[in-house]
Amino acid sequence: MQTYEPSLIARPDTLLGVCEAIGTDLGFNPIYLRVALATVVFFNLALAVGIYLGAGVIVVLTRWAHPSPRKLMVVKQTAPTDETEQVRAENDQDALLLAAAA
Repeated sequence: MQTYEPSLIARPDTLLGVCEAIGTDLGFNPIYLRVALATVVFFNLALAVGIYLGAGVIVVLTRWAHPSPRKLMVVKQTAPTDETEQVRAENDQDALLLAAAA
């Protein structure tokens, strides 16, 4: 089964994906940027909102100018085989022997 990774906006763990996008593009953990932005909120809310929206516009423009293909996530589903059942049976037998020895 193949599914596509959702866009930054569609992910449930981001607001608009601005900090995540900047962190991914520049190669650092986006939590650092989130903490810095949260610190600015305590001193000047309007400035923090302006910085966030300005960064959002920059992210949108860079993603529009240089789109990157979404990553394809491959979900591998395996059915149990006779080999798997045999290994499971051997593990159960070993567990029983250990329990009997104790």
